[in-house]
Amino acid sequence: MHQESGLIKATWTDGDLDTMSWDSCQVHALAITDDEGLPDDLTPEERLELDDLDPSAPSGLALHFDLDYIVRRVGPVPRRGFEFWVAPATLVFDSVWAVTGDLRSICLPLETRNLHRSTPVIPRDETRWHLEGRDFDLRFKALGFRLYLRRPPRYGRRVLRMADRGGISFEARSFA
Repeated sequence: MHQESGLIKATWTDGDLDTMSWDSCQVHALAITDDEGLPDDLTPEERLELDDLDPSAPSGLALHFDLDYIVRRVGPVPRRGFEFWVAPATLVFDSVWAVTGDLRSICLPLETRNLHRSTPVIPRDETRWHLEGRDFDLRFKALGFRLYLRRPPRYGRRVLRMADRGGISFEARSFA
């Protein structure tokens, strides 16, 4: 996939959790989105037919993070400390509900520390997640996640410049 950095794939899932590292990934933005709902151009009859929501159906909410994912640490490099292979990424949790947590600072950049699955994988609708970071702590239920590396990894600093990462993005598509 990207031989220099050691990257083996550009899309990761909750099935890869045990092989992934979340330490020191810079979070640039986060969002909670819902499905778009019913189309505006429906007749009243079509709206009634399609608006029959099943309360036991999975949540339509998704939790998105725009972050710089550290593919690999290199070093220490003499006189420079550690350097990194980093890629701009979108982390998406699907069917999210029961979100609780703490954002202790919005003045400092958010940085991930660890992601834990705190319940068994089966049944999937009972999976609890815990995302820890510097100045934030989130717990929620979700069916799973996908991490999309939007561009090939770059070598250098731990945090990418906005121009190098394509600005803020929640695009759920990998570079390859």
